[in-house]
Amino acid sequence: MFNFYCTISLATLLSAALPAFSQDAFPQPRAAWQLGLGSAGMGTGDYIGFKAHVEYAPLFGRYLGTGTRLAFVGGSRESYNWLKNPTPTSNGITVPFVMSYQALNAEQEVYIYPFGNNKRVLFALGGGGYLGYSNRYGAPETRGDFTTGTPTVVLDQEHGVHVGYMFSLNLDVAVDENRNWLVGGKASFQNDTFGNSLATLQLKLGRRF
Repeated sequence: MFNFYCTISLATLLSAALPAFSQDAFPQPRAAWQLGLGSAGMGTGDYIGFKAHVEYAPLFGRYLGTGTRLAFVGGSRESYNWLKNPTPTSNGITVPFVMSYQALNAEQEVYIYPFGNNKRVLFALGGGGYLGYSNRYGAPETRGDFTTGTPTVVLDQEHGVHVGYMFSLNLDVAVDENRNWLVGGKASFQNDTFGNSLATLQLKLGRRF
């Protein structure tokens, strides 16, 4: 009889403790809206641009999440380039030009939280891809027409639909008691089918719901 009552008492305590333990250690999946603003290094450090995004980021279990973003990237820099033989009466001329890059991307990443996503401080490794449209202008150059021998100035431009891959490091900190407001940062690298690469560093503000 004593063992029976002990068993009943133990079962009652466990049934009361398990919901609280489960809620603390394995919280229900939550999602967040996040705004990211920061700088993007174009190419191999040609110039610095601006990147902004709006992201919807739900959680799946304790260690996984995703991020779906609409992102804009833009930047420009003035420079000079020497063109050889632009006219038959000149050996060369230095001309000013503007290097520029603009892109609008739909980005998708999968986040892995190695320390769990039920913490006040959230660290995540991200990886994924993106699809978008970009327009880039580079340095003009002189090219010769082998049939006529006449040199022509050609603009370096790429524009159109592109796809690419990306990976990132993410850090978010819950700043209120209920852990609904997040501030943090994102460092990412991406490269597309035109060969344009971006290294980005952003600050983020998020709201969980």
